[in-house]
Amino acid sequence: MRAWLTELATIVLRFDRSSLEPGFVLRCTTGVAIPLVAATLLGHPAAGVAAALGAFITGFTSLQGVYRTRMTAVLAAAFGMALTSFVGALAANSTVAIVAATALAGYAYGIVAQRGQAASTVALNSLVAFVLFSAQAARPLGALEQSALVFAGGLIQAALLLLAWPLARLDVERATLADAYRNLAAYARAIAQGSSTLPPMAPFVAARRILADAQPFARAGEMARVDRILEDTEAIRNRLGAVDAIVAQEADGRDLRALANVVATHLLAIAKVLAGDRGQDLEAVRDTTIAAFDRYEASLAADALERPIADDLLTHLRDATQAAMMLSTGRLLGFSLVSKPRLGSYVENRTVWFGRDSLRFAIVLSIAMILGRHFAADRGYWIPLTAALVLKPDLQTTFVRGIARIAGTLLGAVVATAVIALVRGNGELQIVATILAAAAAYLTFNPNYGVFTLSITSFVVLVLAIRGLPGTTTLDARVLDTLAGGTLAMLGYLALPSWERKRTRALLADLIAAQFKLADAILHAYANPSIAARDAIERKQATIWKIRATVEASIDRTRREPYKPHTIGAARALRILAASQRFALANLALETGLDTLDSIPNAGALLPFADALNARMEALAGALRESRRLGADDSLAGAFAHLQSALDPSNPESRFVLDHARGYLEATTRLARLVGVK
Repeated sequence: MRAWLTELATIVLRFDRSSLEPGFVLRCTTGVAIPLVAATLLGHPAAGVAAALGAFITGFTSLQGVYRTRMTAVLAAAFGMALTSFVGALAANSTVAIVAATALAGYAYGIVAQRGQAASTVALNSLVAFVLFSAQAARPLGALEQSALVFAGGLIQAALLLLAWPLARLDVERATLADAYRNLAAYARAIAQGSSTLPPMAPFVAARRILADAQPFARAGEMARVDRILEDTEAIRNRLGAVDAIVAQEADGRDLRALANVVATHLLAIAKVLAGDRGQDLEAVRDTTIAAFDRYEASLAADALERPIADDLLTHLRDATQAAMMLSTGRLLGFSLVSKPRLGSYVENRTVWFGRDSLRFAIVLSIAMILGRHFAADRGYWIPLTAALVLKPDLQTTFVRGIARIAGTLLGAVVATAVIALVRGNGELQIVATILAAAAAYLTFNPNYGVFTLSITSFVVLVLAIRGLPGTTTLDARVLDTLAGGTLAMLGYLALPSWERKRTRALLADLIAAQFKLADAILHAYANPSIAARDAIERKQATIWKIRATVEASIDRTRREPYKPHTIGAARALRILAASQRFALANLALETGLDTLDSIPNAGALLPFADALNARMEALAGALRESRRLGADDSLAGAFAHLQSALDPSNPESRFVLDHARGYLEATTRLARLVGVK
């Protein structure tokens, strides 16, 4: 309960100034103002409402994606809202039809929302348009004209977004790479301090996804430099992971930790240059780094296995330095009409066609529409609208953010009702108030959710009042409708809950299975090196990143749920996740060895060890998935002993592989203890 209250207080009281994006506010507010002002100048202000609503809702969708993915989301939202507004206005002629259509719309939202953040945003915006335009029934021709205006409003936002792209240059790409290098610097600093952990994943996944959606107006040479820096980023990440694994195994790794500290300084300097810091002398930092590497390598034996890894790390540092200096020719723009990319979680998306989420949305929204139609058809949209905005797929968001949403909606209804009373009879002031409410909603969308809810409620009330619909609805009716919709959403979740902790155990098992598949691919690449083997490693690594992100999100949601018997606890899940990091570090080190070491003699001896590792990890994943104890088995330890006798420990490459194969053994033993051994 304390965690819930803390999060609620944060949502209501905290205003994050760093997330303000005035350029985004200006662009999207302009998109809303264009149809309202144009219709007013033509003497028919109500005619601009549908297009203004289309533009307003689509503006939030323009936060999703990067370039082409962002435009795709905007156009999908425009089309989706045009379609649902048509269906909503047409179905509103019959109570039976509108309730059936609401159930179908709620179910469709629950299905589409499972496909990721952008899809969820498009689906929610389409659902909101359906509910809003169900407030007034229309004949087919009128509904078609109205939906065409909604689509036109979305196209206005798409056009404004397209016009803003050339002004953005490569600021998004540079900022993303700068963040990746800052995280790399923090990881190198942690190695220097003796803290062994996995290198950060999220910044590099984000950089890869953003650069895959290239700036349409960038020159080919500029994008080549960006791709070059990204390749260096991923290589440096792997090399640092190998350094971390080596430091963790050495009795005295002071020299290597000192080198990691120098690398951290260099990486931070690259980040500053990418971010446009002209006062950063990257060439001087590079010279200092080269000198530090020379001193470190002079202290090593001629056949030291650290030498090729250090050489390769320095090569990528120098290459990234050169590319960063060529790319970063000025400061990043402080004011950009293109908002920061919103990529959504990098998780495994699975569609459950008859899951509780979809059924819950369908049932709750249907009941909300019935209640709304029962009390008053002209304000029947308010109860299902509140329910749609409050109801979410998880307990924490539904209740904590739901309370904030209800409070903001209540205050917004009060504010909007007061404003309508003040400006009634003055069409120009009503248009100005509506545009200001839209600007306030865009401005507060990221910094403070409570104020955002207040602003968006004010906008909806004001813009529909221009249309002549609910402007006369009494304040007490709005309050009752808001409470009814919010309460219905919360009761609906309690009646059909979706407990995340039921998924966590299976997701952890998926992560363990993915890790031993990657280990198998790496060991086979040592025994039978080929391009196909390297491609297989890259595919399996991408799979692990997705599963790991899914596991972390699942554990985070589990920690906010009440405890349920016969499910895995958040604390135990975190211990298993932490233990899997040791296995992942061994994977990173051996993957780096494929790039930096010479071939090892008798590499075929790794295959029996790989088979034993697969068998043990597969059994471990199965035991975890089925919530049973793991049978005792010494075959993996025996396979490692056989590997030790087959490889020559005096050979540096063989010794490197043996050291990290031992890491597999130790990590597997630790995981087995956490899962439980008979």
